[in-house]
Amino acid sequence: MAVLVAWRVLVFGMLELHFGAGFDARRFDTLESQFDHRRTAFARADARMRQLAAAHPRAERIAWTMAMICVRDAGRAETCASPSPRDRATYDGLWGVDVIVRQSHDRGRTFFKLYGEDPPRYTIMRAPDGTDVDEYADDRGFRSTRDLTPGWTILGPIPDLDRENAQWQE
Repeated sequence: MAVLVAWRVLVFGMLELHFGAGFDARRFDTLESQFDHRRTAFARADARMRQLAAAHPRAERIAWTMAMICVRDAGRAETCASPSPRDRATYDGLWGVDVIVRQSHDRGRTFFKLYGEDPPRYTIMRAPDGTDVDEYADDRGFRSTRDLTPGWTILGPIPDLDRENAQWQE
């Protein structure tokens, strides 16, 4: 009897690991393919976010969408401006990206959030060398990771919506 219970727990645990809380290997495959086709656009957007971070050294959060680039400096209200035509052209090259985020508590990392049709939300992260991606993902509640190229990773969804909102300071 104990063996049967242990087997059921193992099977259900494996099913939850692969299918529960939004993990979707096919979505990872799609995102990886799209990234492969748009590496240059992702690199340009990451470089632009690094420029914005350098121009706003006190920024707690920088968020870039097709319509706005918003900066929230420490102790100040968020200010937003329309992106330049060059910024819009860079953003246009990013298939499926809903917002690009850079935060002071995630030093050196740029996040490309992809909502898709419905939650769960996936994220492509650009991280500096030496980042332990699996540890980073575990600490922040991401379900899974997949390496793309050196410095680039897909982070699987954060199944807890409150924890996800806290991660992005929203």
